[in-house]
Amino acid sequence: MMIRSATLTLFVASFSLISGGCGRQGPHSSIRVSDVQHTAVKRQSIGNCWLYATSTWAESLHLSATGASVNLSESYWTYWDWYYKLVGSTRKTIETGGSWGLASTIIRKHGFMLEGDFLPAEAEAQMSAVQRDAELEINESLKNGDLKDPGERTPEKVTAALNKAFGVDIKGLSSKVKSARELKTGMLNNGEILTLQDEIVGGVHAWSNEYYPQLFGENAREPRLIKRRRANLLLRVLRAVNDRKPVIMSSMVEFAALNTEKNSTFQYDLYLKKGYSEGQGGHLIVLEDYVVNDVPGVGNIGEGDVSSDLKEKALNGNVEYLVVKNSWGTDRADRGITDGYTRFEMKYLNQPLPFDLNHGDSDLRNGNWYSALGNFILPPEY
Repeated sequence: MMIRSATLTLFVASFSLISGGCGRQGPHSSIRVSDVQHTAVKRQSIGNCWLYATSTWAESLHLSATGASVNLSESYWTYWDWYYKLVGSTRKTIETGGSWGLASTIIRKHGFMLEGDFLPAEAEAQMSAVQRDAELEINESLKNGDLKDPGERTPEKVTAALNKAFGVDIKGLSSKVKSARELKTGMLNNGEILTLQDEIVGGVHAWSNEYYPQLFGENAREPRLIKRRRANLLLRVLRAVNDRKPVIMSSMVEFAALNTEKNSTFQYDLYLKKGYSEGQGGHLIVLEDYVVNDVPGVGNIGEGDVSSDLKEKALNGNVEYLVVKNSWGTDRADRGITDGYTRFEMKYLNQPLPFDLNHGDSDLRNGNWYSALGNFILPPEY
């Protein structure tokens, strides 16, 4: 965060569990923020933001622990996600959505690969053309090809179809696969080294899924208990960000609320002004920073790094917005992105939104409303 003048003012109910869709989505951000260390911003080409958030999270932990950047392969994890979704299934199209929990399961079973090992041609690519083309090819196979008959979706046939779609030989790449125990993510005061395996497996070092209390109904009142629980959870999140931890956040993205002329910021008042949906869905991103108002004795604290003393004082202010590392690329006029980072006003995250107006529930007065903020993935000590 950066100190600013005190005179300035600063798809279903379970969307927080599954980030399906994620929208159709380089170098490190130019923002000098030291709250969280991040690797290069990427741009998803299909609806697998949850895998990009997981890789960003793991890469950030490794960068903080070692000072070295690593480029994990989201395409490798996508391969295995589709494998389990296809074997023995009756689906007619591949579902690209998922969650941090699902990503953790894949990592436990299949470890990780570096992008340059899985898809050498995309070792330095910001966006994967292979994933986009593979989705088209698998859907065609489900419709007219070798996977059309559900009874024929054996492990062997699914593997062959995926190998063809991704242009790989998964068995031949086995020597390049690394266990989650091989990625260093931290070190304890006693010298014990933590690995990605420690962070994703239940236990004393595992990160946890913390749900943001929901509000249902357009006119739902916010009980004092709900308000207090929200404040307590947000305080835990801010403390983790202050300590440069890459907290994962799940939110409902409503593009009618996206101000592309103001630093790619989701604003509730903009959505109300438009009064209609421009598309929405669950989305996973990773926190970078936050901005607060009304800090006692200070005023406003904006983006950029500040002293430990100011960070502690910032916890007593009112959060105006959160800054997140997104998976929508580094420079996109249609998303208002110039540096790979997006902002979410707390008013937008706290207010209930009508879910999926484009698919039936078009009456803003009905009861099908959900808080835009779903959940956080927090380190064990917070």
